[in-house]
Amino acid sequence: MASGTGDNGLRVCYSAGVARPVPCVDPEYGWLADDGCYYKPAPDFEPMPVLAAQVEPGVDGSWYAMECLGMSTGSGVIWRRATGIAGLMPPIPAVLAQQARSRLVLPAPRVRSSPVPGVPQLVGLPVWLWVDAASWRPQSTTAAVPGAAVTATAMPVELTWRLGDGSTVVCHGPGTPYPADGVDPATASPSCGHTFTRSSAAEPGQAFRGSVMVTWSVTWAGGGQGGVFPVLTQTTPITFQVAESQAVTLPGPSAGK
Repeated sequence: MASGTGDNGLRVCYSAGVARPVPCVDPEYGWLADDGCYYKPAPDFEPMPVLAAQVEPGVDGSWYAMECLGMSTGSGVIWRRATGIAGLMPPIPAVLAQQARSRLVLPAPRVRSSPVPGVPQLVGLPVWLWVDAASWRPQSTTAAVPGAAVTATAMPVELTWRLGDGSTVVCHGPGTPYPADGVDPATASPSCGHTFTRSSAAEPGQAFRGSVMVTWSVTWAGGGQGGVFPVLTQTTPITFQVAESQAVTLPGPSAGK
């Protein structure tokens, strides 16, 4: 069975008889095996006598929920030998890792700046950029079956600001909040900032329209194993109104007076 990477960074698989790629791991159905069926452990399943006959005494095995696609048919819960299921799906920690990854919910970045959004910035004066600390924290989820648990953790690592004036600023951290007691307006942020060099008066709505994107690294650990997933991103639109300060020259006293 061929596989690749989908737009969301997760693996997709191409199963016989299915016209389009499907998730290799589905949070509801489990892992897609080479036989065109999804499997996931069903350790709490209590079979009726007719199904209990599937169990082979003295043989290592477990119950698995099965959901088949395409050219395969059938669904339900079946018993599989441990040696047989090993060829159909990866070790349980890898299955649980994919399920935990699919459950991650990342907060949208809460954008902050000084001057505050909505207040016109001034050409030539530094703008401080940062995101709220509440949106810059690790996010974790855990998937578990009896005897095994795996946690996927997303860690914010980078901010990419597209300011709308053609500039892009990459900051390796949340940025520095503007001090409550203020600083010299000509002081630049020590970690994340931008200085506009032209007015936004000629832009639609008289504002620069851009975005701020948070990049998250994603790892998993559990069951004595661990690994890394492709990065995730979360984006929020931003606008900045930028004005140009106009100087007014007044006539001075005449020479000799």
